[in-house]
Parts: sequence; structure tokens; C-alpha cells
Amino acid sequence: MPVAQWTRLARSVSLPRSSHCLAISSQGTALLYGGELKPRTPVDVDQKGVLHTFQLQSTEANDAWQTIQASTAIAPDPRVGAAATAIGDYFYVWGGRGGADMAPIGPPQAGIWRASLKDGGPLHWERVTAVNENEAPQPRSYHAIAFSSGKVYIHAGCPASGRLNDLYSFDVENCRWDKLDSAPGLARGGTALALATVKGESVFLRFAGFSGYELGEDHTLDIYNISMNSWRTITPTADPSHGFPGPRSVHGFVGFKSSKFPKAVALLYHGERDASTLGHQGAGTFWSDVWMLEEAGDNLAWKCVTVPAGGPDGCGWFPSASWISPEGETKIIMHGGLLSSNERSDELWFLSVEE
Repeated sequence: MPVAQWTRLARSVSLPRSSHCLAISSQGTALLYGGELKPRTPVDVDQKGVLHTFQLQSTEANDAWQTIQASTAIAPDPRVGAAATAIGDYFYVWGGRGGADMAPIGPPQAGIWRASLKDGGPLHWERVTAVNENEAPQPRSYHAIAFSSGKVYIHAGCPASGRLNDLYSFDVENCRWDKLDSAPGLARGGTALALATVKGESVFLRFAGFSGYELGEDHTLDIYNISMNSWRTITPTADPSHGFPGPRSVHGFVGFKSSKFPKAVALLYHGERDASTLGHQGAGTFWSDVWMLEEAGDNLAWKCVTVPAGGPDGCGWFPSASWISPEGETKIIMHGGLLSSNERSDELWFLSVEE
């Protein structure tokens, strides 16, 4: 049975947060942006556009967070529930909530923001103007983001009211939005898109989310075929001893490649188990589990990963973050998140899976 190995890389008393953005650059640097320490109150309000960085070339425990300030006042406003991805030497942010009423961020702050990471000096932010701004996705927060083949994908999330189930792509070279096939099932926030290869096809996998309650009880998994612009829904095979992952939202879900587990396609971890009765002001209960999704004949199958003691406390409201090593292995980190104590974690963890 696979075994999860969590290694704590750092703690920083200045960086506890949830509902934040986290991505990894092509140089192996973790890039942390935004989020909240108190409910519905953005962090870093006195440092507009600031990024916090951590070098990931080593998984040895250390405390090496660095802060990079924005070079000018032209930068994204402080926000929570945004989503980000790193593409080469650039960090892209879209969406989120902010302002006095904590509404989804609208014009002129809405849209793609890009920070250059090339020179190692102060950050240079720019608002990327699409050639078809009038066709951009509706402003929202707690949406999913992914990147594949030159395009940023935005999915689902929470607009000013209700929830969404749509899917858009943004071509980073041509600066063009395209509306794609909407996902099946209930509209939701707090879901994730895991880029994976299944049967030789590049796909996004989607599991669970929140639609007034935690989704996933029906055990279904949605698969988006990128080249075909189409969704299908399957029910993976259960783990023979442990069944299925429980319903959850605001969880970790990433594509997973490992020479030790050649059939593996994705890894699922942590997330909110039951929402708080206080809504966003409180904390519910959280999973601390890890699940592997594998190819199994014509289907996919869940495999429960053993989680020894000593790892992070169960948490949710954190961003999925992974990268591929030069050897082709998936590496996963988890930072921050909301704990059942209603406190925000300040820990950075590295996750590996061993035999």
C-alpha cells in the first residue's frame, strides 16, 4: 500500500493564511500571494502586489521565505479567493474578492494580472488586456485554475450570488478568452482541476466542491478532454478495503506522475469535510487523508494512501500546488489553510508518496 510522507519545510509567523494563491515557477520557487488571516479581510493590504517566495530545490527543513515588493503602484488589489498559476517566468492571477463589501473584484481590477519574475528584483505587475474583454468570464472567487499548452483555464466558482459551472480558456500569447463546454452536475465553488494524462489523452479531472453542501457523496469524477472540448462523468472503482474518498471542498487535487506508481494519474488530499454553521466566519471539520487515483483497465480506481502520524493537521481552504521535476516526477506542496480551531496555518509542507 502506498504511504504518504509529509515533510514540514518551514513555519513563518508572518504568513498564516487561507483562501490564498500558491504556484511554483519554472525555477522551482514557491510563489505565495493574497489570502486572509481574519475572515473576509485580505492580508498584505499595506504591501499591494507583494509576493512571498520559497526556494524548493531542497526538501530539507528550513525557514527561507523571502518577500518581493511590487516595483510600482500598478498591481492587483489585495484579495481573497483568487487563483493563480506560474507560466515560465511569469505569475498569473485572476479573480477573487476584495473591497469594502468583499464582492467579486470588478473593473478596472478584474481580469488577468501578470507579474514578471525574470530579473530577481522588484516585481513588475501588468494588467493583461484581452482582445475580447467583453467575452471574459464573470467575476468570481473560489474558482479553479489550471494551465495547459499555452492556455490558462478558469472553472466554476462563486460570483456575486450563486455558483457557476462554466469553463473558459485564456490564450496567453494571443490574449484571447474562449468560452468552452460547461461542466456537468451542480454549479459549485471550492473545486479543483487536476491536469493529468488518462489513456494517452491530456485531461482535467474534477472531484467534489461545494454547492450548499460538500459534494462527492455520489463518488463521481468528471473528466474534461482538452482536445475534444467535452466532459464525461465516471464512477471510479473503490479501494477494496477503504472504499471512496469522502465528500469535500477547498481541497488539494493534482495530477500525479511517479516512477514508483506508473498507473497513478492524480492525488487527492485534505479539504473541508463539513462546513461551519457560521459560514465563512467559522471553521468546519477537515480531512487529513490522501488518495491516489490510478488507471485500472477501462476505468480509474481509488487507492487509499496510508498517512502516518506526524503530518499536518487536517485543513482546507488552501490552493493545490505541484510541479514536475526534471526527472518527470510530480512534487507537491501545501501551505497554510484553515484548521478546525478556526486558525490559519503558517506551515509549508512537502508531500511525497512511497511504497
